[in-house]
Amino acid sequence: MIEFDSLIYLLLSLFILFVLFSRRVMTNTIWTATMTPLASIIGSGFLIAAPLLNSLSGNRAPFLMLILCAASYGVGEVIRWNIVDVEPRLESNDIENSKQNKIRINERLGEWVLSFAYILSITYYLYLFSSFFLRMTGEHSIYVEKGVVTLVIMSIAFFGHQHGLNSLEKLESVSVNIKLSIIITFLVGLISYQFFNAEGMREATEVANDLSFNTVSVALGLLIMVQGFETSRYLFEKYDRQMRVKSMRYAQLISSLIYLILIIFFVPVFHAHPLRGVISETSVIDIGKYVFTLAPTFLFAAAMASQLSAAVADMGGGGGLVSELSKGKIKSSNAYLIIALIGVVLVWFFNIFEIISYASKAFALYYFFQCVSSCLIQYRLNRKKFLFSVLMSLLCLVIVIFGRAYE
Repeated sequence: MIEFDSLIYLLLSLFILFVLFSRRVMTNTIWTATMTPLASIIGSGFLIAAPLLNSLSGNRAPFLMLILCAASYGVGEVIRWNIVDVEPRLESNDIENSKQNKIRINERLGEWVLSFAYILSITYYLYLFSSFFLRMTGEHSIYVEKGVVTLVIMSIAFFGHQHGLNSLEKLESVSVNIKLSIIITFLVGLISYQFFNAEGMREATEVANDLSFNTVSVALGLLIMVQGFETSRYLFEKYDRQMRVKSMRYAQLISSLIYLILIIFFVPVFHAHPLRGVISETSVIDIGKYVFTLAPTFLFAAAMASQLSAAVADMGGGGGLVSELSKGKIKSSNAYLIIALIGVVLVWFFNIFEIISYASKAFALYYFFQCVSSCLIQYRLNRKKFLFSVLMSLLCLVIVIFGRAYE
């Protein structure tokens, strides 16, 4: 029998789902434009952020989360400038040939890096999907986990090779709305839990780990938790430049708010109910059950829906990008198989935390190339934007060089 509090949260999630699927919301252009990058940013990070940051820094976890959000927003600002300042100049040839060639070469290098980052993110999403799926079945074998990832990634690639991924990508809006309704419900549950257990929470929050170089370097290796905002730049077939800029900014602001609320209200629960044993990618389940009874079920549903749809979306994006970079020599349908084969190799050679770190580095390197493009344009246009772009490019290099995997 469902407990009263769980019934309330179930009804709340259904109400939110009803609102998200309402005609008024589904036909709102700014919301539909924002939903794509927003879903990408919070898709998997929501599941791993709290246990990893709590393990790294205790009560200072919100500070680390704030740093990650601020860093990603800074890089996002540079990419927004590129949408407004770089794209139109490349399209109209409104810059000198030598500089234009440099920017085009830089953009091409960045896109090759992005294609590999897609492969890493697909592997990461399906690793997480497999972990939650096996957690639900009670199976804990690492080989079975890797086997499930291999089976799923090859199945998606084979389906895409034979039939294309458009039919699967249409399910993305459904999974995104399910995920958002669950996330909002869980945040409400966290806030309610804190309110009704305020005294116990105050007694349980006297924990703080030192922010050592090791802690910061591992946090830098978690950049992928706030990655995904760059997808707005590639929505040019659907939206104009101003809409893409707005969608990216809104997605980053909303996701930052969600992450900060999550960490601020969830970390004390970890301290009140300490985890036993090694931190894993599914540790959020162990603590979520204390927030409300149905929370683990909600989180399982969010993991299943979001990780599979995110992997399909990135497989489609990665396949299209590889086809474009090869100038059509590699068809998208064949690129899916190449991506899957590389992903399988990564799965069997690295664990999920290593994949997370490598994916973060790959996206940081892609962001570095975006910052370089901005520097080349802003040098004469706007000195403040130029200096900020230089600063962000250096930050990206720091992440690439010093970011470490969680152990």
